Amino acid sequence: MTTSPSHSVDDLILRHAAGALDAAFALLVETHLDMSPAARRLSAQFESLGGALLDEIAPADVDPDALNRALQSLDAQTPAAPVCATRAAKRLELPKGFELPAPLADADIGPWRWIAPGVRSARVALPKPSLSRAFLLEIAPGVRVPRHGHEGDEATCVLRGGFRDGAAHFGAGDVAHVDEATEHDILVDPAVPCLCLIAMEGRTRPASWIGRLYQKFRDI
Repeated sequence: MTTSPSHSVDDLILRHAAGALDAAFALLVETHLDMSPAARRLSAQFESLGGALLDEIAPADVDPDALNRALQSLDAQTPAAPVCATRAAKRLELPKGFELPAPLADADIGPWRWIAPGVRSARVALPKPSLSRAFLLEIAPGVRVPRHGHEGDEATCVLRGGFRDGAAHFGAGDVAHVDEATEHDILVDPAVPCLCLIAMEGRTRPASWIGRLYQKFRDI
């Protein structure tokens, strides 16, 4: 198994530009784009490339009534209730002066839940059904997360602080993207707690018995 992040975040940005990501991973990429000017430039390039390819495709015949049916369907839908933009901030205890990135500021985020000493998480509700899930994870300074693997893809966007995964270091705005072939441990920087947004398929695969015990009772 590999011991360092196995995928570039560029792949996630490309799939996001193509509309091919589950809701959890889409939210993570949108958070990354909000925090990273370089990521926004890359996303714009992917979208421009996609537009150029569409321009080269011959138009298909469309039912003349298709637009009317689509508009009628939209009119029949019940408008969603407005979301309070400060909901997440009110429900979460966050560091003084720290604000969540815009894609998370109006998200429905549950309360903090204890996972292990120095580790807590908070569920992030997704706007539509998804095969993946999203949650915030905060880890105390200097904590080492025991060696573990994953049942599917996992992407981590650092919101505050940082951590080291093997030879790679990830700070605020960075994304680590691993798959089921990756087994690793991470070490949080010593200065401040590391706050991350996680998008995950399936569950983690702890390598130690104590990790498996935590997973059984805390559903991580």
